[in-house]
Amino acid sequence: MKRPVVHVVGAGASGLSAAHALLKTGACDVVLHEAQPHAGGRRRSFTDEALACDFDTGVFPVLSCWRATLALIDAAGARGEWRTEGRPGVAFADFATGERWRITPNAGRWPWWLLDARRRGPNLRFSDYWSARRLLSAAPETTVASLAPKGAAMERLWRPLTLAVLNCPPETASARLLGAVLREIVDSGGAGLKILWPSRGFGRAFVEPLQRGLERDGATLRFGRRLTGLGLESDRIARLEFEHDRIDLNPRDAAILATPWAATAALAPGTTAPTGASAALTLHFAAAPPSAVPAVLGAINGPFDWLFAHPDRISVALKNAGARLDVPRETLAAECWRAVAALTGLSDALPAWRIAPSRRASALATPQETGRRPFCRTTWRNLFLAGGHVGRDLPDGLENAVRSGGEAARAWLIESE
Repeated sequence: MKRPVVHVVGAGASGLSAAHALLKTGACDVVLHEAQPHAGGRRRSFTDEALACDFDTGVFPVLSCWRATLALIDAAGARGEWRTEGRPGVAFADFATGERWRITPNAGRWPWWLLDARRRGPNLRFSDYWSARRLLSAAPETTVASLAPKGAAMERLWRPLTLAVLNCPPETASARLLGAVLREIVDSGGAGLKILWPSRGFGRAFVEPLQRGLERDGATLRFGRRLTGLGLESDRIARLEFEHDRIDLNPRDAAILATPWAATAALAPGTTAPTGASAALTLHFAAAPPSAVPAVLGAINGPFDWLFAHPDRISVALKNAGARLDVPRETLAAECWRAVAALTGLSDALPAWRIAPSRRASALATPQETGRRPFCRTTWRNLFLAGGHVGRDLPDGLENAVRSGGEAARAWLIESE
């Protein structure tokens, strides 16, 4: 009997994860279709020939508690492409006061570090952290600001954390989503708060190793393939309609849509469409950081939210950046570089730079939008969904994208038995 074929549409993180998981089952052939001429989706690397540097479309650190992402990196044999901070924690700087500090959890599961004022950060109390327990059991309709403490704790802890995790301010961000991330960290102990980042770019550290592994293991990868429609029957899809051809599905074949939320809603009837998205901006500067600069630095009361120090360049990330997308790029670059120079001691002279805007960096992380997100299974028994926006347990990000790909593969396997 001919083996079933599972068509994965979309070669972003969720599509790569789904294809990898399907190949591991050994139960089907896998064809991966991608509209663009490259894999990676919204997370990829590119070469700027004028600057002679490789840049990413954003900054994509990984937390050590992201078990699905790290397992996929290990399966691709790419762990050596990632650097890891030697100890858990995050460094911060406040432009308004000039203060600098580091939140430093202990590695074990018992959080005794909360009793040490030097590890908590200035003006942060034990109760400011202890209040996080309310986020762990938050109701679906609650926001972070409605549960987290106000004052210094909000501005020095909960606001930067919410922006980093949800790309959304605490006044509108889902408390349940943030609580889910905190639960992942708590379950891993302090060791779950180590930050990993790609040494030579996300493409080399994630996308390219996975693509090579899929090709080696027998998947068929087809680029320049834009899906325009689905041929639907009563309880299954019968064909995939691309711009220039179509594929008729055999009775045992299936499809996984690992496409952006809006594209999925346009293709699959009954799928609720998103009402909007959160924007982000990343600026890359061709300047090597001094050795004393932390690899990752949270910036409070400044023109950007996070600084990332790579061996050969410095990148800054602006979260919830919709209001700044229309600022002239030269103005934005100069403003951000002055702040970088103040933090690092480098010259105020603006180095070569590149900006990577993303108008749809992630799904809105509000309680209302989270309640609209689709699930893996659909009305049709051979059509499954994957992507950072699929499911309602984690924010739209890399870890949820990877998990959703694995979930879609498992759902197909169960359906096919």
